[in-house]
Amino acid sequence: MTIIFSFICLLVLAPLGLSWMSVETYRTISTEIGTALGVIGFSALLTVFLLSGRVRWLSQSLNIDLTMRWHRWLGFLVLGAAFLHPFFFGGSLAGGERPWDPTRALTITTDFAPLASGIAAFVLIPAFIMLAIWHSALGYRYETWRRIHALGGCLLVLLLLHHTITAGRYGSQIILSILWISGSVLAIISVFDSHVIRNIFKARKPWAVTSIQEVSPKQWLIGVSPTDGKPLVYQAGQFAWLTIGKSAYSMHEHPFSISSAPSSGHNLSFLIKELGDFTSTMDQITLGTKAYVNGPYGHLTVDGRTEPGIVMIAGGVGIAPMLGIIRELKLTHDPRPILLIYGNRRGNQIVNQDELDAIDPIYVVSEPDENWHGQTGVINAQLLDNSLLPEQLKSWLFVICGPPLMLETVESYLKTQRVPETRILSERFNFG
Repeated sequence: MTIIFSFICLLVLAPLGLSWMSVETYRTISTEIGTALGVIGFSALLTVFLLSGRVRWLSQSLNIDLTMRWHRWLGFLVLGAAFLHPFFFGGSLAGGERPWDPTRALTITTDFAPLASGIAAFVLIPAFIMLAIWHSALGYRYETWRRIHALGGCLLVLLLLHHTITAGRYGSQIILSILWISGSVLAIISVFDSHVIRNIFKARKPWAVTSIQEVSPKQWLIGVSPTDGKPLVYQAGQFAWLTIGKSAYSMHEHPFSISSAPSSGHNLSFLIKELGDFTSTMDQITLGTKAYVNGPYGHLTVDGRTEPGIVMIAGGVGIAPMLGIIRELKLTHDPRPILLIYGNRRGNQIVNQDELDAIDPIYVVSEPDENWHGQTGVINAQLLDNSLLPEQLKSWLFVICGPPLMLETVESYLKTQRVPETRILSERFNFG
């Protein structure tokens, strides 16, 4: 977390440092603050594109929920910086020559055209971010919002690029102009890569639905197989973007954890819970339906880890990646002991219980019926205190996946027990 925070701060603040190093004469404090806000806002927006792009090395270092949190935080930073930026400058839109500063070394432009792009961005950024926050409440389908978000983001980059290199004092410096143009090009390429290039590769490798089963109320197990027989190379615990029954170029793709094991064969399986537009149509999928898989992504994998044992804590459909890990450990005869703590609201929501019983898990149910004889309540500090041994807290690896509240509770508990972040792998299954 600390390394990632430092990396993102470097990306956001480096252009400002280079800007201040590029000149010898500085302006008033107010003007320099306004400029700093503009630079930080633009660099934060470009950093958002890096986090949003499907960069595999980044997804293996930064889990998807943390990526989304950084995405949101940087979005608010862009909003705040863009809103405050213009209020630190004086002047008018008269344009023309400034005899007190013929080289324009001490002032920014007051020509209308360079300012117009900044004004347009100033108006669009709040609307863009508010739409991202409230798109569900406004009734936008996920696919429609993704399209608007991608195109709107590219438009904002172009507006801010024009404003920065034509109206900004520092942006007009040749080295900084190259920096901003390069960053903007990479941002737009990342969108093109996610929405076009990767879809071209997907279209060349179709899959087909080979099985579908409702394994518990509103939880479905979907199996897909590559039509060309070439398997997806992945690690147990990772996720992929799945498209079913739509074109490879459709926006109808969604991230799901892979619940099958790499050593089990070419087929993939996904445990999917009914939560939204696409997931509510599981019962309409038929065998043989064409599918597309884009992946793998994610870092929720125990491959290469040297800890003597593994504690897995899952809530609801967060069991999906755990199933893949458990199955892979069994198929590869991994000797490491496993402790699984698996929580649900009701007992009938437990999936693959016969398979999981083999590792003697701790089942936790918050709304038990009269036939339930296991642990009751929720996964909290008291339950963890009663379930975990000192040696497990001292040296084992913790793999956590589930709803946000459960993750926050478990992560907070592990921190109080001084379990280092390097021994905690976590991922939320709900990013709304």
